Amino acid sequence: MKKALRAILLIICIAALLAPSASALVPYLTYTYDIDGNYVESPHAYVPDRIVDSGDMGLNMALSEPTDLVADENGNLYIADPNNHRIVILNPDYTVNSVYSRFLNDQGVPDSFDKPRGIFVKKNKGEDTNDEIFVCDTENNRIVVFEKITNEDGTVSSLEFNRIMGQPQSTAFPEGATYKPIACAVDTAGRIYVVSSTTNQGIISMDADGKFLGFLGAQKTAPSAWQIFWRMFQTREQREQLQSLVPTEYNNIDIDESGFIYATISSLDEEKMASAIASKSTEGDFAPVKKLNAEGTDVMLRTGFWPPSGEVTVVQYQGVGHEANTGVSMIIDVALGQAGTWTLADGERQRFYTYDSKGNLLFIFGDNGQQLGNNRSVSSICYQGEKFLVLDRMANAFTIYKRTEYGKSLMAAIQNVEDRKYDQAESDWRKVLDKNSNFDEAYIGIADSLYRAGNYEEAQKYYKAAYDSDGYSKCYAKMRKAWIEDYIILIPIVIVVLAVLITKFFGYAAKENVKGQVMKDKRTFKEAALYGCHVIFHPFDGFWDLKHEKRGNFKAGIFFVALTIGAYIYNDIGKSFWFDPHNKGISIVGELTGVLVPFALWVISNWCLTTLFEGEGSFKDICLATCYALIPLPLMMIPSTILTHILTLEEGAIISLLVGIGYVWTGMLLFFGVMVTHDYSFSKNILTVLGTLVGMVIIMFLVLLFSGLFGKIVSFFVNIYTELSLRV
Repeated sequence: MKKALRAILLIICIAALLAPSASALVPYLTYTYDIDGNYVESPHAYVPDRIVDSGDMGLNMALSEPTDLVADENGNLYIADPNNHRIVILNPDYTVNSVYSRFLNDQGVPDSFDKPRGIFVKKNKGEDTNDEIFVCDTENNRIVVFEKITNEDGTVSSLEFNRIMGQPQSTAFPEGATYKPIACAVDTAGRIYVVSSTTNQGIISMDADGKFLGFLGAQKTAPSAWQIFWRMFQTREQREQLQSLVPTEYNNIDIDESGFIYATISSLDEEKMASAIASKSTEGDFAPVKKLNAEGTDVMLRTGFWPPSGEVTVVQYQGVGHEANTGVSMIIDVALGQAGTWTLADGERQRFYTYDSKGNLLFIFGDNGQQLGNNRSVSSICYQGEKFLVLDRMANAFTIYKRTEYGKSLMAAIQNVEDRKYDQAESDWRKVLDKNSNFDEAYIGIADSLYRAGNYEEAQKYYKAAYDSDGYSKCYAKMRKAWIEDYIILIPIVIVVLAVLITKFFGYAAKENVKGQVMKDKRTFKEAALYGCHVIFHPFDGFWDLKHEKRGNFKAGIFFVALTIGAYIYNDIGKSFWFDPHNKGISIVGELTGVLVPFALWVISNWCLTTLFEGEGSFKDICLATCYALIPLPLMMIPSTILTHILTLEEGAIISLLVGIGYVWTGMLLFFGVMVTHDYSFSKNILTVLGTLVGMVIIMFLVLLFSGLFGKIVSFFVNIYTELSLRV
């Protein structure tokens, strides 16, 4: 028995030693991210079919680090093989059709490629017009154009030389600039857009004859505070030189049927790109992919949970099949698919991120590894009909991914939405939802169909399931309109009643405050609380009487502070869904800290400062005046929270205005409260308030410093006690 166990253990050890690397064992996964950036597994939209290498193609000379893979509408494939100075054409069944390394140029002289890195196929309309093949002959600093001659079955018969476009001539290029075209795209009008690896002014735009038209989509720069300061002391020539070195260059390009250019950048500042992702920025300043129109304006829609930038989180996901990859995605290519969908390739993680026309993430698949479905060094991606092809530079081969039934239902739904066939789209979205109950786009698609059908209440349920506050608000607007039409007579009645009640309350408070002008040693809670209505509208008289005639007390002051805390708590938990779709509840400690800490810092800092600068107010006076100055916050915040259940998102500016008024009003009361309490002039009070704010920062710094020091002292003595207790 022991011998048998030993034999089993020996076999296990040998198997472990001979097992493939961890990267080779990475399973093929499909997933997406939710609104919080959490990993959500989803059904496979694409699954790997097989790998096609040079032997499968039938090439006599194997590929050597190929850089580009393109498919035409007939399924023919074109591979840029720069190390072998050639382009390879494959039939739709992935067998070699022809190889081009030499050709006769326009002078009738034999010519050849020198490290061609990019290919583009331009579809020309018309029976008598052949498609054109644009080859980026990188090291020859030119683009070579061929006409594609096809057979009856759609396969390539031959390529006929058409023309050569050399480096465009323009004073816009810096002196001595080199031209290294690595990718290009051509629109239906014949305009040519070129990505040069040595050009950082943007994408080069030329006409059909190669005449320079301009630069498109120049990357914006964001200088640091130090650069802004240093520029003040630089000469004009130095500033121009610095500016020319900052922009980054594009690395790949594609174009859709409407002429919109999809361009990718992999050399962005990682910190700024990560910040744009974390803030869910809809701007394209630091986005790794842009959708440019003919004028070079970025028109990409970024309406998804996260901007289209590849990876959302920069930390490792602790799950099966994910390796440790930190940092943002390095986007190296973009491929345009069906129904306005498009896919990004991450050269860092070897993953592929597919989005719809609005920038919503549909699914992610692929990973780093050697198992089928994973890759080692992606250099290019493209669609061949429903198939998705990935060219691996290190493997000198490409992987074929097939669309699954789930992927077909998803694409059918998106296509029907693009074609405005909403009833059919709803059916397809329900099929998608049956297979993936976590897919937010399916909920939104169904909700959109219900909204168009006028079923607003049912549509709200699906919008809510997808956290789509905009859609939910649109439904609410329709339902509110119907309610107003049915109960139009109630609205003016409610408004009049509220106006009367508010007027009555402040009128009653004014009468009580007039009665309270008599000097008293003690004020009741009612008198002190109602006096707050006088302070907020008459700060000079109010704060003077608060200090000198004892019109308020700390019971009322504590009530106003508690009311402010309550207003913040209610604002956190009481907003409507469309104004706060991701309500995560409240933290009582957090709300208490958020109000009491600034309150204490203001009072202590102001007391310390005014004691040194002849302030007439005591610590008690400052504290009480600050309590009464907080009244506008709950006065504005509570109604604004209630209004979130009445107004739509488009009317949200009213709520922001009310909250803003509350903060400005409170700030003015704090300012005048300090001025009256200490009997300062206006100019001296400005300096005092600024000094108080600086003092708050200093106090906070000292508290953090001493708390950290105290923690280390405590830890030191605890360690000594632990060490002694273990040794004694």
